[in-house]
Amino acid sequence: MSQTEGFTVERTKRGKPTFAHIDLRKHANLIPVLESNGFEIEPPIKWTEKMKRSFAQAKEGDWKVGDVNNFWTE
Repeated sequence: MSQTEGFTVERTKRGKPTFAHIDLRKHANLIPVLESNGFEIEPPIKWTEKMKRSFAQAKEGDWKVGDVNNFWTE
């Protein structure tokens, strides 16, 4: 295995490269390139059942605009 400035290449017994590992802390400029190609860098949001139900209600139109001044009275 050879390593140069945050890149690590794993090779087969015959010397052909098979995997390349990139240290994204050293090469943060590659993150937008990876994201534009479909990689998810940030962990996905874990939605709870209550949040999913709220989104479904909002999609059906079952919501109303709240008033900040009368928040506690509603």
